[in-house]
Amino acid sequence: MLLRKSASTYSKWLSSYTYKKRFLSSSSERVRIGCFSGFWGDSCSFASQQLVNKGDIDFLVGDYLAEVTMSLLAAMKKRRPELGFCPDFFEHLAPVGPKLAEKNIKVVVNAGGLNPDACAKTLKGLLQQFGLSLNVASVVGDDLINKDIKIPEIEGIPYNTMNCYLGAEPIAKALDDGADIVITGRCVDSALVLGPLIHKFGWNMNEFDKLAQGSLAGHLVECGAQCSGGNFTDWHLVPDFSNVGFPIVDVEKNGVFKVTKPVKTGGLVSFGTVAEQMLYEIGDSQCYALPDVNCDFSNVSIKETGENEVEVSGAVGKPPSSTYKVSATYIDGYKATSMAPMIGPNAAQKGKLNAISTIERCEKIFAKMGMGKFEEVNVECLGSGSNYGQSIESSTAKEVVVWSSVRHKNKKALEMYAKEIAGASTGMAPGFTTLVGGRPKPTPILRYKPFFYPKDLVEISVNDNKFENSNSEFSTTQPQSPPEVINSVVKEGDHSYRLEELAFLRSGDKGNSANLGIICRDKSLYEVLDARLTSSVVKEYLDFLGDDLVVTKYNLPGIGAFNFVLDNALGGGGVASLKTDPQGKAIGQIFSDFIVEGLKEKSCYLSE
Repeated sequence: MLLRKSASTYSKWLSSYTYKKRFLSSSSERVRIGCFSGFWGDSCSFASQQLVNKGDIDFLVGDYLAEVTMSLLAAMKKRRPELGFCPDFFEHLAPVGPKLAEKNIKVVVNAGGLNPDACAKTLKGLLQQFGLSLNVASVVGDDLINKDIKIPEIEGIPYNTMNCYLGAEPIAKALDDGADIVITGRCVDSALVLGPLIHKFGWNMNEFDKLAQGSLAGHLVECGAQCSGGNFTDWHLVPDFSNVGFPIVDVEKNGVFKVTKPVKTGGLVSFGTVAEQMLYEIGDSQCYALPDVNCDFSNVSIKETGENEVEVSGAVGKPPSSTYKVSATYIDGYKATSMAPMIGPNAAQKGKLNAISTIERCEKIFAKMGMGKFEEVNVECLGSGSNYGQSIESSTAKEVVVWSSVRHKNKKALEMYAKEIAGASTGMAPGFTTLVGGRPKPTPILRYKPFFYPKDLVEISVNDNKFENSNSEFSTTQPQSPPEVINSVVKEGDHSYRLEELAFLRSGDKGNSANLGIICRDKSLYEVLDARLTSSVVKEYLDFLGDDLVVTKYNLPGIGAFNFVLDNALGGGGVASLKTDPQGKAIGQIFSDFIVEGLKEKSCYLSE
């Protein structure tokens, strides 16, 4: 059963509680919001319990959706039309149900996926069955799949999903109308936090600096523990990952906020953890475009104000565009991926030989069957340095994992590949030990196609009531950062350092593009690294990511940072990619080995 738990499972937390309604006043001076989920599959009930029991929060929010997630939900809904939402949400909610009522904590999630109404209906049924009187609202209108929208580049190809990224105002409206739990479909992740702030403080939709600050608060916590110690460069300084604290934003009415976490939890909130997350998956730092506001983060200030407490201010807002960003996905053939350990001398060379030989054998079979060759292949030997662009032929590794991924329009071709690949265990070079996970199964390749669609053509409803955005102030041109300035490199000394000794690094993805955020450990390094880390330098170091790699640099002097956008870096990105790092998560780690030359002694730059 996709809901995984029967109704009886929830009886313990739902029964015998009466909800006492609290109306939030726009005169309130601050609000605390905790995020318990950064993606569909995040820690089950652990984070929600931590935040509700220890976080002293007013709102509990959770992010579940990504492009891949929407496609998975589409497949679910196709099989069973009453589904199409994230059932894990009920598991996250179950352990904290009584406390939500007792503490008057409101909940905002995008777990509705492709079917927010059905998700809300299911939850209402559970709540009603066990006598808990909580108002559940749904926000719909993001799903454009039934509209007659033609995308020239992929016209004639059936769309798998097509959803626009809604903003925060419909969420605020649902809360204004008395909702205790708001369930949305696709919206920008930061809206899950901005919506409660608009509701709580009564912000107008033309108070763009406040909206930018609220959006930044949402951006920082939307990935859960990734801003409280997860994926942090200085991982060795983060205590107790087993009990990592999930993030809380404590927001003032003027938009200034602090990032913290529940007491007596692991993890870390510091300048570095928060700065890394601010740069995660953004593009132009002077125009982070959202439905409610265009944000300029270039002069944001991040200051440590206490143990596991950081104050954030300085985001600037400008009017948004008159369009929504839309994410469309479509199926473009199939792929299959195998992993096989190889052990012994020349492990990488033997592993590559086996993988290529299997591919060549299959293509000979395909030729006889009239199916054509593989459209794309990717062979990597993990442990040989292949993710660093190093040649497999020169590897001295004695144990590797051979990653072999192939793409073909015909699913039957990949089924044939799955049958042939195990033959390497007895009929090719020695050292093959096993197929990890067994024979690979063909899976659809889902391509991601973003485009923009007029806001006035999108019909939004909140609890079946038509909703209209109140903001009518739009920008006619998209603001953007000035072109990169190349400064002369001044030799300051004879010392060289790995970049990680001088900076924090974080990387992420958007479709087929990645971003690489680099934050100086001390602002005295800003001009030094600005001159040495140019777009051309980054491209040269990472040129193995692809022949058509394009690198663009954006500066954030407020925190002494640089953001590099790497277009065409991920082999299609997400489930369309055949790479071992389809979401660019390792690019920051790889670039941490970049050597910065011509510096003074490190202590001259880094304050204690």
